[in-house]
Amino acid sequence: MKIAICDDEQPVLNQLRKFINQYALDNLFDYTILEFSKSERLLEAASQDPDIKILFLDIYMSPLSGMDLAEILRANGNDCAIIFVTVSTEHYARSYEVDAAHYLVKPVTYGRVKMALDRCHQVLTASSKFAFFSAGGKEIRLPLREIRFVEVFRNQTVIHADSDITLRSTLDAVMHQLSDSRFLRTHRSYLVNMDYITKRNGNDLYLSSGDKVPLSRTCEKTFEREYGRYLTVTITGDKT
Repeated sequence: MKIAICDDEQPVLNQLRKFINQYALDNLFDYTILEFSKSERLLEAASQDPDIKILFLDIYMSPLSGMDLAEILRANGNDCAIIFVTVSTEHYARSYEVDAAHYLVKPVTYGRVKMALDRCHQVLTASSKFAFFSAGGKEIRLPLREIRFVEVFRNQTVIHADSDITLRSTLDAVMHQLSDSRFLRTHRSYLVNMDYITKRNGNDLYLSSGDKVPLSRTCEKTFEREYGRYLTVTITGDKT
């Protein structure tokens, strides 16, 4: 695995390299560390090298900021784990929009870098999970990250992913098959992948795919608790 670090301050690059090497030693991981002082060069490398799985990005760089770089990568379909390193919490909300794995405020410490890398490994592991379904006499292997939501429609259960899959199965059975903390029931007929939620408007949840999923009153309290916990874990990696 390759980890890229990008900051226009050499002391910060040196510190991050030191902490990443210490993490690799403590956890018996094998990393190749790539260093960049200009975000444009990192963008070129990350666009061409699929082995770059984790990025440490300074936000305040010019002419291309770390946040702008992340938005370009996401628009191009790059799903690497992104850790923002910055002097301010000003961009915390925006970091969620690009699905950042973690947000570090300078000065960085080894403990914070360790937490960020732990979270990245959780994210990368989650992205490689699959579920198996039988539909039309065929066995279908479906990456969990592709599933946006599941709904019961006219006595059938439909999984909305890159290609929709219709099953003769109950929603409860599909929930059991998925068995992953990112999926949450929002209605008696709907199950949503929280990775895709971008906003809530009353009793409607809007997804990054453009879909809209209902949130029933009976599921509202559970949603607020579990989605709040999900957001906390997504950015900080804190499971407590």
